[in-house]
Amino acid sequence: MNDKNLTKNEIKSENSRIYVLFYSFFLIPFMIAVFGAVFFLLFKFVTYETNNAEDLLNQVKVGSASKRWQSAFELAKVLNNPDAEPLSDSFKDQLTSAYERSIHDDPLVRSYLAMAMGATKDSIFGDILIEGLKDENLETRIAAIQSLGMIKFKKAVNPINSLIKDTDTHSERLTATIALGMIGDKSAIPFLTKLLNDDEANIRWDAAIALAKMGDNSGAPIIEGLLDRQYLKQFKQIDPIEEKRVLMIAIKTTSILFDKRFKDELSSLSKNDQDLSVRNAAIKALEKNYNNGTN
Repeated sequence: MNDKNLTKNEIKSENSRIYVLFYSFFLIPFMIAVFGAVFFLLFKFVTYETNNAEDLLNQVKVGSASKRWQSAFELAKVLNNPDAEPLSDSFKDQLTSAYERSIHDDPLVRSYLAMAMGATKDSIFGDILIEGLKDENLETRIAAIQSLGMIKFKKAVNPINSLIKDTDTHSERLTATIALGMIGDKSAIPFLTKLLNDDEANIRWDAAIALAKMGDNSGAPIIEGLLDRQYLKQFKQIDPIEEKRVLMIAIKTTSILFDKRFKDELSSLSKNDQDLSVRNAAIKALEKNYNNGTN
């Protein structure tokens, strides 16, 4: 009788032990895994990032304050992709409308929406971006100026020139000068020629480069100076990386605008410059414009 009771107790104990083992080694880890998967999926849903332009624009319109400017930033990146899908007329209308309404929003939202329109290279946004030149906020005005340059909107030449004359902000005047060069309309030549005598060196430089792109050699002496490292070293604010960038742009410009005044500086760079990439660029410019440097 006692043996039978002992056997029953042992069986109960064994069953209890098996249940504990099952609970400890299978059920709890399984539940943890399930809850972990659910939490991960919820997290992915909440933080889901889309590369779809329409979804991003919708987030700009209905998202939270931080989400709107982030979505506008992502939208500008997506539209700047050369492989981006063609935009529908409906999307363009919605983007224009969103930009109009953003006048009272965070300046970041309005700035990135302007950049998104510029990234499309579509002149349909030109008129609304010209309205952006009237903004009180400096950053949103600069974004509108830059985008007008990106879409090469010829009607913006006069408004941008007026802005250059009226503003006393260096960054705005510089962006406007570059934008005139990007637009590339020859009606801007008189405005850019005046900027060759500007008090700010980089405005003079960008005006000369913009003129060269239009086939005007009024700024040739300035470009000649940009080919000289010793001249560039006079400007303490220019670090070695920026110095190289200026040199490369100047060399590229000499390939666009043929002028014999560039030959000596190009020849010197091709033989003596400390940077091999600068040397190679100068050699190519010489070969293109001076028949291997013999003319």
